[in-house]
Amino acid sequence: MDISIWIRNLLVRLGITTLSILMMLACVNLSNADTLKVPPLSEQIVMFLNISQWQELEAGLQVIRAATPEGVELTAFKLSPDNFAFSIETQSDSSGSRVREIGEREGAVIVANAGFFAISNSGNFFPIGYLRLNNNVLSKGWQSDGGVLSFKEDGLHLTPTHEGIPAGEFDAIQSKPMLIEPGGIWAMGSNFGSAKPRTIICKLADGDIILSTVTRAGLSLFETGWIMRSKENGGFFGCDSAIAFDGGRSTQVWYSGDEKYSSSGISPVHNFFVVRNKDN
Repeated sequence: MDISIWIRNLLVRLGITTLSILMMLACVNLSNADTLKVPPLSEQIVMFLNISQWQELEAGLQVIRAATPEGVELTAFKLSPDNFAFSIETQSDSSGSRVREIGEREGAVIVANAGFFAISNSGNFFPIGYLRLNNNVLSKGWQSDGGVLSFKEDGLHLTPTHEGIPAGEFDAIQSKPMLIEPGGIWAMGSNFGSAKPRTIICKLADGDIILSTVTRAGLSLFETGWIMRSKENGGFFGCDSAIAFDGGRSTQVWYSGDEKYSSSGISPVHNFFVVRNKDN
């Protein structure tokens, strides 16, 4: 018997018609098309990044910027773990703090907003998403959403939540979504959601860290994640892994060396990603 006839007969016995198969294939193709469609704004920003150059601010620290006519601005710092140490720090006041305040308090080089938070009826800020600092679990977080940024002895790691919360005495913070899973695996499903300011942390294959903010007009998470992809896949930064911190009104960054690379944001926040010189 011809193999194609045998397969057709088997599918019929299983109750799967040719029309059903074609419809399923169509859905898959539409899903893939949606996932792989290059977002026009991302493509535009990548174009501007490609004609820009990394500028060295100090040893182990570079910056690159891009802006579109539509009002989207992206600033990215590239940080070497040989020169800098990273940590999560919390607010100075129960009603939140700003990046400049935390930067000056910690003697930091760069500070950006980090994980999600909420506000109690009394006005106190508290974390949302898993947060473990100094071996104390301050928030239990989500069981499957997003990923976890952990500060192990061998460096900074990004782990998808579905692989489990990394256990140990090191600090860890959960956020979402995971834009790129370790190994450069694209983790975004489709381009839903509105354009907002974004804060993104990315780890390169060589261990360098990229901290980027998208400000003013903003981007969707899908559009932002696309820029984090490799150049071969239509992106720019080539992240081995990347995760979004809290965005929107929370997005803010402070650089001690030059105010033009800082963005104050709209809202105070609960916790912060802090970059210090290793000499300090």
